[in-house]
This record gives sequence, C-alpha cells and structure tokens, in this order.
Amino acid sequence: MSKEKEGCNDLTGFAFSYFIVFVIAPAKILKYLTDQNRPYSAIDILNNLHKEFGKTCITRVLEQLVSSGKIKEKVYGKQKVYVIDQSQLPDVDEKELTAMDKKIAELQEKVTAAKSKTKSMEGRKN
Repeated sequence: MSKEKEGCNDLTGFAFSYFIVFVIAPAKILKYLTDQNRPYSAIDILNNLHKEFGKTCITRVLEQLVSSGKIKEKVYGKQKVYVIDQSQLPDVDEKELTAMDKKIAELQEKVTAAKSKTKSMEGRKN
C-alpha cells in the first residue's frame, strides 16, 4: 500500500464506521430533527431517513446528542421520543407572527376563490 493511502485518507473498517457515527450521522439527524421540529422515536428516524444509517447507529447518535444537550429525550414506558431543544431555535417576534397570519388569510381567500372558479367551470362542462 502506498503512503498516500495510509492514515487519514484511508477510511476503511473501524475508521470509516467511526467517521459515520461521530461526524456524518449526528449532523444529518440533528438537521432532520431541526427541520421537522417535532418528536420522533429512533425507529421513526430510521424509517424517515430511508434506512441510511442502521438502528444501532441512530440510537448511539441520539444518545450522544442528548448528552451534549442538543436534543431532549422523553421516555414513555419502553418508548423513547427525541425532540430538538426548543431553546436553541430562534425566537419569533410578534410582527412576524402577525405578518404570517395575514399571509395565511390572503392565501386561504385565494384558495376559496380558486375552488369556486373550478366548480363553476366544472358546472359549465357538464
């Protein structure tokens, strides 16, 4: 084996699994939980990530993220549920919430108008 392939450039076996468990998987799982912002069990995460990582890997990563304080763990009987720590998310100010409510109302009006237009066009067709 040449010297170029030795050391850090050779991610095989244990080094590769270490790289997956401690670098790639935590980043992807944390991003997934942050994007979804809802509680999931380890099995839910396994299925929603389309089995990209194994169950053991996901469980280890979740425990690692809990111990680092990035996510919270809630135990319901035998089931463990994981959720992103809400204190790490940015606060939304009242102006933003009001603007979002106005936008939602406008979009609901557009949907209602589009539905009525569709019904009238379907009525003409028949």
